[in-house]
Amino acid sequence: MFGNMSKILGQLQGLQQQLKELTVEATAGDGLVRVIMNGQQQVLAVRFDPDRINATAPEELGQMLAEAYRQAQQASKTKARDEFSKATGLNIANLPGIF
Repeated sequence: MFGNMSKILGQLQGLQQQLKELTVEATAGDGLVRVIMNGQQQVLAVRFDPDRINATAPEELGQMLAEAYRQAQQASKTKARDEFSKATGLNIANLPGIF
């Protein structure tokens, strides 16, 4: 039993590193705002289209940023779940709150 546990812990440590290196990108406002996030749901970058940002109202820009963030977070969680399932052989897609 402990042999399996150490194997699983090793897999999970490797998975943590994979998730740190995995990236997703989401956009809003037809590409005006881009959010890049890793598989640990950490924001790596926020980018704006410099040719269009000055013509956008601050409130609208804030809404776009929030939307791009939500999309990136959902994509990151989905990828993290998929990677966890691949690494462990466990299907956790229907377990709420895991990722």
